[in-house]
Amino acid sequence: MFPRQTITRLRDDESGSILLLGAVTLVLMLGMVGFIFDFGRKASTHAELQNFADSVSLAAAAELDGRADAITRARHAADTLIADHQTFAQGARLLGASDIVEITFYKPDELGGFSGDASHMTENAHSARFVSVRLAERSVLAGLSGAFRRYTGDTSGNDDVGAYAAAGFSLEACNVAPVAVCLPTLDFDASTSVGQTLELDANITVGLLQPGQIRVVDTLTDSLDGLSVCANLLGGALDACLLAARQPETACTGQGGLKISANLDGSNLLNALNTRFGQFSGIAGGLLGNPDFSGAPSVLQGVTDTVGLCQPLGADAGDPDLPVDDCISDGGCGVQGDGNWQAGRLAYIDAHYGGTDPHPEANTRFEFYKAELNASGNVQVPDSLLSGLGGLLGGLTNGLLGGDSGPIPNYCMPQQNTDPNRRLMVVAGIDCLSANVDASVSTAPVQQFFEVFNLGPGQNGKLQVEITACLGGDCGKGNLDTEVVEVVRLVE
Repeated sequence: MFPRQTITRLRDDESGSILLLGAVTLVLMLGMVGFIFDFGRKASTHAELQNFADSVSLAAAAELDGRADAITRARHAADTLIADHQTFAQGARLLGASDIVEITFYKPDELGGFSGDASHMTENAHSARFVSVRLAERSVLAGLSGAFRRYTGDTSGNDDVGAYAAAGFSLEACNVAPVAVCLPTLDFDASTSVGQTLELDANITVGLLQPGQIRVVDTLTDSLDGLSVCANLLGGALDACLLAARQPETACTGQGGLKISANLDGSNLLNALNTRFGQFSGIAGGLLGNPDFSGAPSVLQGVTDTVGLCQPLGADAGDPDLPVDDCISDGGCGVQGDGNWQAGRLAYIDAHYGGTDPHPEANTRFEFYKAELNASGNVQVPDSLLSGLGGLLGGLTNGLLGGDSGPIPNYCMPQQNTDPNRRLMVVAGIDCLSANVDASVSTAPVQQFFEVFNLGPGQNGKLQVEITACLGGDCGKGNLDTEVVEVVRLVE
């Protein structure tokens, strides 16, 4: 037995306690350092994998332009365009196609945005606008923290790190008419269709939209940028104002697709567009006389009377419609023509130029129209436009013509607007077939923006136009200098 004094001395002796405390503290500090070190390696590996996943998804999304081979190109881009490195995880340092375990494509949701829900997955190249990429997990060796975990009885082992990313593609444009056209075919390409005509249908139908139908859209009217003449308007009045205006200054649009509007029926859609021809009816009736909505310059406007005043030709005054492609006029093709308007051109020249083509160098109708304006002093007025004219003007014109259709030297053209581009507009082409676009409520991604020339006023629910330019990509800006950009962005 220890003497009482020995026990008391041992109890009160503090020598060596610091060493014990230091040993415990050292173990804790080493564990903390290990956790920090290994957490840093894990975070670094996750950042490297995430950067790779982001890059792969962006490369794949950049190919989702709605063309028939879009998904094939997207998979190829994901497999071949991107390579990166990781530093700390086990396995090869090179990151590549073998690390991609899942690529999934999605169509836009009901609001035009991204949803990872299985109901929006698609392998349809025409409707896919989003892609997600998931990488295989890499194991990061748990060094110091692993030793500490084993010392404390934790057998969880190494850390596994993976990555996921999603990206989307959209076409965006600024200052374009708030109108969408259902493309005539799934593989429609405006770049190979310049000079061809479309016969568009503005009649409202129930159910899904069909190729060739034209509708007003809401997206372009959400924000105005400088067009004060349309300020404080809402709904159909705002839609009509933007359609009729000489310069539709709207915010940039296209992201998330275009929402079909029910604010404007087909008749008033055409009434708004017909202001380009100096016609102001229906919802556009109140715009008459406003220079912000003046019509395009016309060729057949009037003749000069004996006192030098330009007199209109009567109710039928104005340009006759330029002809559509022959196959549309004879029923040989559907919505889209083939660019051949030889028969229509000959008939137009016979009716207005006595059978002699005054502008053989003009290949398209828009080129012919501009040539007519430039040479307006040589334009002949057809007899049909002179019928019904009486008094001094009728006698003057009949005397000048001398009974035939010779040139009228005193032709005059008083124009409120002298810009021939007034008859042009940029439209958004949407794929109504693949996207199952409803006539009033659905949102559709933009396949292409392209520029069209109005051949004549819309009537009986129909609008005939000629494609004058494709926009975006390698196409340039067209005659209206509209800028279209392809936007690829991460969505998750």
